[in-house]
Amino acid sequence: MCVPPASMPITNSCCGALCVMTVNLAAARPCAAASLLLVSSRAKELRPMDSTTRPGGLLMNLQEHAVGVDASALRCSWIVPMLGDAQQRRYRLQIADEPTCADPLWDSGSVLSAESAGVLIQDLPLQPSTPYWWRVQVDTSERGDWSHVAPFTTAPCQWPATPIWAEDGADWALLRTEIDLPVTPIRAAFVEAVGLSPEGGPSEDGPRGGRQHVYKLWVNGQVIGFGSVRSQDDHPRLHTHHLDDALRPGPNALAVLAWAQEGRQFAARLVGVLEDGTRIEHLTSPETWRALPGNGLLPGERSIEGFWYHAPAEDWDLREEPVGWTARGFDDAGWAAASAAAALPAQPSPAIVSLGQTGGERARLEPVGPGAWRFDLGREVVGGLHVRCRASDGARLAVHLGEQREADGRVISTMPTGNVYEETWTLRGGEQEIEHWGYRAFRHGELRVLSGSVEGLEVTPTILSSGTHHTGAFASSGPELDRVHEMCRYSIEATALDLYLDTPARERGPYEGDAFVNQLSQYACERSYALARVSNQYLTRRPTWPAEYHLMPVLVAWEDYLATGDDAQLRTDLELWRGANHDRHLGADDLLHKDPRPSSDWGADLVDWPQTCRDDYEFTEVNTVLNAFQTAAHQALARICAVLGRDGEAKRHAALAERMRAAIEAHLVREDGLYRDGLGTEHSAQHASAIPVALGLAPASRHDVLGEALAAGGMRMSVYGAQFLLDALFTLGRADEAHALMTSRGQRGWLHLLDDLGASIVPEAWDPSLKPNMTYSHAWGTAPVNVIARHVLGVRAVAPGAARLEITPQPGPLTWMEGTVPTIRGDVRVRYDREEGALEVRIPANTTARVRCGDVEREVGPGVTRLGL
Repeated sequence: MCVPPASMPITNSCCGALCVMTVNLAAARPCAAASLLLVSSRAKELRPMDSTTRPGGLLMNLQEHAVGVDASALRCSWIVPMLGDAQQRRYRLQIADEPTCADPLWDSGSVLSAESAGVLIQDLPLQPSTPYWWRVQVDTSERGDWSHVAPFTTAPCQWPATPIWAEDGADWALLRTEIDLPVTPIRAAFVEAVGLSPEGGPSEDGPRGGRQHVYKLWVNGQVIGFGSVRSQDDHPRLHTHHLDDALRPGPNALAVLAWAQEGRQFAARLVGVLEDGTRIEHLTSPETWRALPGNGLLPGERSIEGFWYHAPAEDWDLREEPVGWTARGFDDAGWAAASAAAALPAQPSPAIVSLGQTGGERARLEPVGPGAWRFDLGREVVGGLHVRCRASDGARLAVHLGEQREADGRVISTMPTGNVYEETWTLRGGEQEIEHWGYRAFRHGELRVLSGSVEGLEVTPTILSSGTHHTGAFASSGPELDRVHEMCRYSIEATALDLYLDTPARERGPYEGDAFVNQLSQYACERSYALARVSNQYLTRRPTWPAEYHLMPVLVAWEDYLATGDDAQLRTDLELWRGANHDRHLGADDLLHKDPRPSSDWGADLVDWPQTCRDDYEFTEVNTVLNAFQTAAHQALARICAVLGRDGEAKRHAALAERMRAAIEAHLVREDGLYRDGLGTEHSAQHASAIPVALGLAPASRHDVLGEALAAGGMRMSVYGAQFLLDALFTLGRADEAHALMTSRGQRGWLHLLDDLGASIVPEAWDPSLKPNMTYSHAWGTAPVNVIARHVLGVRAVAPGAARLEITPQPGPLTWMEGTVPTIRGDVRVRYDREEGALEVRIPANTTARVRCGDVEREVGPGVTRLGL
């Protein structure tokens, strides 16, 4: 334990059995700080945070290494150091065109402000497609030092590069060029690139588009990135790939493997800034790039999914590969000049989420016969395989992957989801390496030699991700709850791609309900906000079919604002959210009256999915669940309008929300105090009561009766609907029952998913008997990870940018627990020990919190606060 020196100011206050000790960290800096250790036996006492004089965690436009930055509106966030009283009074921000910031282009001067999240800097005279660096210095009660610099790159103004492809209209194209660079050191370099392909989806002629990237980019043989991600509008998305140390003096190779059914356009620009300030540019063009049709290397037109999208099966023929083509020095004289492709349909817009590739641990191959091996990665990944081997010329290797395996160990590669992960690789003679281009969701694999000889197999998964930092953590006296938490945390890590997807396996589609849960869960795990923002922008403009889903983007946007303090989307999308309301169906009784419509029809009421998990919900013209979401949407719109200074509209939305809430209470509550499914029925499915409670609409006067009913009902909702049931139970003070559901071994429980089904990412449904085509990669079932952060540890942001927190732990049956919940201002840490009679919280700098323990509340500031219970 770090013991405060005698000079450290300590204040104590007691109320009944509660004693509060707050340690002011101004004098704590000589103490050696340590991170929270998650131990297997008992929670350790929290120590003061690391003392420093520098801000950290710099984000610009919600990105660490910001790209595509609009110079007219920079939004900056940072973590204030635990310096002095740890409350920011002033900040100073500088921007420079070189990484020392010794001679800044712009200096804010000392700004009297406590804001450290979403700080808006407007209309700077910055050049497009140019690297810059920024840093910040803050003063608390003591003067601080400058942060380390953080890079950012501005968005292009007009896109100059000519789209190219290979000749003959091939779906696959190998593209490359070489660029000579001087020996002068490079200050910064990046590639801006865009690829065009259909978004994907069912059509009368079959599925079109892969719902994945168009290109994979190498620089000097090193994988740099993928693109383009899906677009929310008519503008294709342009990616900025930082090259870091990939470039060398002399020749440098840029190589691209691209695939598209239609469009078939790839364009790129390499930008380098030398140490002396000289700018180098290289654009795609038929004159400077060479191309080779790739249909010999990757023959065939099979898809790994047959209905929702067309993503190519990769039946590689390595005899057709130009060996070394991604490396510099390769002789491409025999290649044709790249063909000019059609112009892009619109000016590309910057993508702020990009996919990167990392290698996992080498798979342990288990021989299962002559020339046959199987492997289990231990948990599911999204990506592909990297294989190294020696082979005879023309040897054929069958590669089967899947999410599941049979009882006898055989991989289920023709999956219940409709995916077929079965490919045949034809190898050349000698040593070689091969790596998937596209992605699959899989855990199990089988390799079988069909002909020839294959030796020395080394298999490593390649993992695709949009890149995140995981600081959220939890450990407790309940090992089963800890396992559930880890499964859900890993589900968020593994499925973070270009958007919040339902699954990377079957549909690869974003849905609002999935995004609603994904956002809460990612915020519980990571100080990462760009993926939530991009996904919500996409769904605001490309809504899916369920009626209540149309109301969720505004709820997601409000959570975004509370977490980040960045109001950019509130300003751009308010009218779109207002237009998504169902007010046209509002009757004289202040309730929505609409045809519920059959499931999957546009505008149909969903309630829950699959249909087997609706608890016999009765759909009527007035649907309680839909009315509850519409009421919550008007409440969110009222808050957003108030933030934007549109007071009249805020009052109108607030009044309408109150009228609808009152109408729900007047018409949709049974005599026993439970909500009915809708007008004209007395049936009360679990959803009818849980969802209004979870959305904060149920009056406190009925909490007891609602709590008794929901606590006694078990789990009647889906793995997605469980989000609302768990939120409702904790809202109603039923922590023990909520804990029991999270650790249930029944069919509708996460331990069943882990131990009986062998899932490592949360599946789409509780069991194949409830949904036979379920995937094993559906992050909409991750409610426990965010419920543990928001209710069990009890940490919730209640002011924009997490400037103010409420911390109300509900440990339920746990005798001890400790955990970390990230915020944009830094990590919050909570420790509870019933045996010691102690609750400790650690609050980041520039933050205040109200800590509740039983009937007693205390206002606390940065540092460690100990409450004796």
